[in-house]
Amino acid sequence: MTSLLLVRLSAMGDLVQSLGAVASLRAACPDARLTFVTQRTWAPLLDGFPGIARVVTFDRRGGLRGFLSTRRALRQERYDVALDLQGNWKSAGLAWASGARRRIGMDGAWRQEPSSGVLLTERVGCDATPHPARAAWELAKRVAPSAPYQLPVLSPTNEELAYERGELRSVGIDPDLPFRVIVGTDPQDPRALRPAWVSRLWEEPQTVVVTGPAEPSIGRGVARPLVRHAAGEVRRLVALGAAVAAAGGEVLGPDQGASHVLLAAGARGKVLFGSQDPRRTSPPTATAIQAPGELACRPCGQKVCSQRGSDQFACMDFGPSQGVGVDLGLPPLTIHRQP
Repeated sequence: MTSLLLVRLSAMGDLVQSLGAVASLRAACPDARLTFVTQRTWAPLLDGFPGIARVVTFDRRGGLRGFLSTRRALRQERYDVALDLQGNWKSAGLAWASGARRRIGMDGAWRQEPSSGVLLTERVGCDATPHPARAAWELAKRVAPSAPYQLPVLSPTNEELAYERGELRSVGIDPDLPFRVIVGTDPQDPRALRPAWVSRLWEEPQTVVVTGPAEPSIGRGVARPLVRHAAGEVRRLVALGAAVAAAGGEVLGPDQGASHVLLAAGARGKVLFGSQDPRRTSPPTATAIQAPGELACRPCGQKVCSQRGSDQFACMDFGPSQGVGVDLGLPPLTIHRQP
């Protein structure tokens, strides 16, 4: 039996896209034993995920002690291959620390920190636009050349789904009828949907806004359907996405982790992009909508907007019907569903 280690520490959306490697390897190597290492915060997303035999957590604030603790946990097993799905020093370092004889990662511009490739034994080149889902497939193919391009579907338990449907009913949403989920995020994030557009769309029937712990002010004093997810409740996003899918509803959000999880749970939806490049980060199953017109700051990968004054965040000042659809250039989709 081949033992494989997959390393993807963050962020939430990229982790979800990287799970395609698990689906691809499971299809090509059903007898392989897969261990996945990720940040403790996102580990619940992997609960019950088919094909993953073991999850090892990493504390990103743990410093050297945290690194050594994860190393000890990894060394409890022997790995034939470690796949660095992230491409930075931490992920490559954990692949190296695992003791795997083959350590494989992407090369060149596909790596977040290119020099970290020195810790690998093999690097994979690709001429396509870098994208986490494509990287996962390219690395899976290096281990198993017949591995198909697949994407995972996150699935809630029956209890999780029933709870989330109850929460929707409590705020006035009928989960048996199509409904829209708007992903509400901090307006100071350059990727966030602009508050005026959120407010306008929120007025439509069967529309709910979902927020996380970083957005306590969204919806304050507003008598409209709102679902708040607290810290550590990432599984609730899986259940919410499954509820949207079952009702034939849709998700509307920015290019952030919550949108990725909702769509990976089977929901259909639109993801809006301003100056960011959808071909690099969009959820593969999303309808990617980009701001119309030419933008001097496109493409942008910054967490802090470089524009100042009245033009700040202007790239996101458009609605879903005003943008331009983008072809992501990814291979045809094969979606892996849990049995």
